[in-house]
Amino acid sequence: LEEANAISLRARCVRVGNMPSDPSLAAGLKEFLNALLPALKLAVREGDAVINTTPDTSGEGALVELRTVREAQHARQNLGGLQYGDKTLTVDWPADYKPLQDDEVRVLMGTGVLGIDGDASNPTGGPREAQMAAAVIAAGAGTQPKDTDATRVVCIANLLSAAELADANEANDCMEDTKEKCESDFGPVEKAMIVRPGEGGKEGEDLMGKMLVLFKEKEDAVKAAKALHGLKFDGRPARCSYASEETYAALDAWMAANRTPLA
Repeated sequence: LEEANAISLRARCVRVGNMPSDPSLAAGLKEFLNALLPALKLAVREGDAVINTTPDTSGEGALVELRTVREAQHARQNLGGLQYGDKTLTVDWPADYKPLQDDEVRVLMGTGVLGIDGDASNPTGGPREAQMAAAVIAAGAGTQPKDTDATRVVCIANLLSAAELADANEANDCMEDTKEKCESDFGPVEKAMIVRPGEGGKEGEDLMGKMLVLFKEKEDAVKAAKALHGLKFDGRPARCSYASEETYAALDAWMAANRTPLA
């Protein structure tokens, strides 16, 4: 495990910026995040997701080490814009961040530090398992969407902050605005949704906090994914990928059966 932690360290850390000047809040950041991540369903398992927090010399930020790569990705994608004390936090990769390579993922499979399905239960994963794991990790790290993966469903991560996700009305307003932009810029949209914490059942676990846009034509979905990927929303760069139409249908059915209508 020591070797796995060393190999994965650069991919398990995020930098939290715009920290409040209150020393007690800086000292309490680890405890705060360890309570927040499971509450927002961003933790991959029970226990503390944050291992350590190290304030930088400026006093305005801190390096946060998480126990898994997936939880670091969740933190970066979802915690920017969170109110902490009198400041609105920013969350990004550290300057030395570099996505894990395929051979590193292969070594790390089974150690638990990746934080993906099958990681801890498959200590001798073969090439196919490593390839699948690398794809999951790369997607979370924000690589460009590939045309070969394209479907009619564009999945947009990092669109909303944790605070916005917590407010159903605010999340819905953001969804409607983004849907309207997609229709005006790229082509007809059949449906759209944002998966909020606790929603979607099994299909929603990996899509929590993301917006899904179902286009009428796949070609328009490809245009949207390419144009929106990297576009900043309140300082957060959007990350686009694709989801299957079957996944969208399952989520849509869950929402229809379980989501409480907005007031």
